[in-house]
Amino acid sequence: MKVIKKTEHLLKLNNLGEMIYSAISPTIWVTGFSGIPLFMMLFIIGSSGVERLSCKKMEPKSANCELRKSTFMGFNKGEVTSIEQVRGAKFETSKTTDSDGNPMTVSNVFLVTKEWEFLLANQSAKDANSFNKYIQTSTGVLVIETDNRLLSLGSMLFPSLFLVIGFGKFSGILRSFIVETYFFDKNVSTLTIKKRGIWVNEVAERSLSEISEVKLETIYGENGILYEVRLLMNGGHTLSLGGSSNQKKQQKMADLIRSYLDACSP
Repeated sequence: MKVIKKTEHLLKLNNLGEMIYSAISPTIWVTGFSGIPLFMMLFIIGSSGVERLSCKKMEPKSANCELRKSTFMGFNKGEVTSIEQVRGAKFETSKTTDSDGNPMTVSNVFLVTKEWEFLLANQSAKDANSFNKYIQTSTGVLVIETDNRLLSLGSMLFPSLFLVIGFGKFSGILRSFIVETYFFDKNVSTLTIKKRGIWVNEVAERSLSEISEVKLETIYGENGILYEVRLLMNGGHTLSLGGSSNQKKQQKMADLIRSYLDACSP
């Protein structure tokens, strides 16, 4: 609790500082928890799309081809690459290692022209065979399309679970972030309590004459000891003004409220 304004006739307090401090740690945790799966999902979305190879026979044993690669789930159409005078396709495998040094096999498909070879990503030996059959025996147009969008959606299910959990935790932080402001006003002899939050907007009033005592209570919990300033009301009701682990600060606040209320007494 912090003193916002103190005059002879008005004492204004709020808990904004405590709310910000208590929200920092869980917010950092939720950001880290959700940040990695969010980055993974953005990477998957950015790399997913459709690769479309279309070829047209120009000569008996040669074709002109166009390769179009779309990304971002097919929304980014990408550039068209022209490959002229393609005479065939070949499928090759090679041995290599991954980033951890483990052995792995890499497969590649190349379109072979008179002067060079063009690497086709995401193609298989079946696609190479289809192209060679087309060059040797077929006429007209050949279209080979690889669409990995459905597979990408499936691979996003696992990180999306962490993202949903993270958003749920963050939503809980927002729901608990409620700023309470207390106006002890001698002019009208009232205590006005305003609560503001994402889903909270409340105003309540109590008469200062209802407050019989100001106490500092010690609360023992799983996360340690809290010191809570409480107003004891006539009729046995208790009004809590929030807790803090700083006993000296809370005791000072309790004494301040008590001295202000004593000055209100006739």
